[in-house]
Amino acid sequence: MKKALLLGSALALVLSSAAVAATKAPVAPISISNLNPSVSTYFSGGDQVSTLLTNTTAIYLVGTAETTSSPLLTSASLGGSDGFIVALNSNGTHSWDLRLGTAGDDVATAGYVDAAGDIWVVGASAISSNGATPPPGLNRLTVWEVSSTGTLLNSFTKDLAEVDIPTSIILKGSNYIIQGLSSRTGAPTFTVSLTPLGKLGTLKNSSIKPVAASQIFSATSAAYGWLSYVSPKPIGGVLGMPLHKSTTVLIKNSLKDRSLKGIYSVQGSALSLVYQSGIGVIELTSAAGSYLVTVVHTK
Repeated sequence: MKKALLLGSALALVLSSAAVAATKAPVAPISISNLNPSVSTYFSGGDQVSTLLTNTTAIYLVGTAETTSSPLLTSASLGGSDGFIVALNSNGTHSWDLRLGTAGDDVATAGYVDAAGDIWVVGASAISSNGATPPPGLNRLTVWEVSSTGTLLNSFTKDLAEVDIPTSIILKGSNYIIQGLSSRTGAPTFTVSLTPLGKLGTLKNSSIKPVAASQIFSATSAAYGWLSYVSPKPIGGVLGMPLHKSTTVLIKNSLKDRSLKGIYSVQGSALSLVYQSGIGVIELTSAAGSYLVTVVHTK
């Protein structure tokens, strides 16, 4: 019975006031089921996904490509490294993709889907001079506004004295707030505002150190709380988990009575977990140099 309580302890670490505070141990043993990913990026050579975005009809992967092609990136290379956005439908099927950037190095590191369905992708670029190929160094803060059909609508930039890499963009009031990591000595983080018309404000550096990313991910659907993390050992009351191998688990938990309704093994290490009405629970994981998207259709 003590082992079963480990599940409730893990849940209590991360669930907010809107989520489940604990999970009741199953009355009878429950078996773990395997979930197969809906799509794999099969990226290589340093290509990476930075963030997972969604709306009611699409799943978006935002990241940086170092190679010239991959199964999910059909658009032509722009030169150097490129930012990118890949759109998938609700089942994980490729809809469209778009490379973002210049003839030099560019990275895309975070994004936001607005109420109109446009995607705001933030990143950094090398600074070009007189049309020449830019030298190394990501000293230009860049924001790309992309339509829901994959058309680049606008690009907004701000040249900086140091390298600043965005890690998030959110809507706060009528403006966007971009936050990220800075190379400035003694000021490892920054914040800058962006108006809907693309005007970037004054960049404000901070001595506040970045917060380490959580290794436990949670989401809430209409009837269930969901939790994903790497379990280093079997969970009490759950059958089928390997004894001497870590398992990435996805736990389905009733919001009504906090009872365990299902537990699944997921390929790879968890990077993001979201619930999107119209689609379901979407998990992004990484494994063997690739990224995997797993979709569980649920209300």
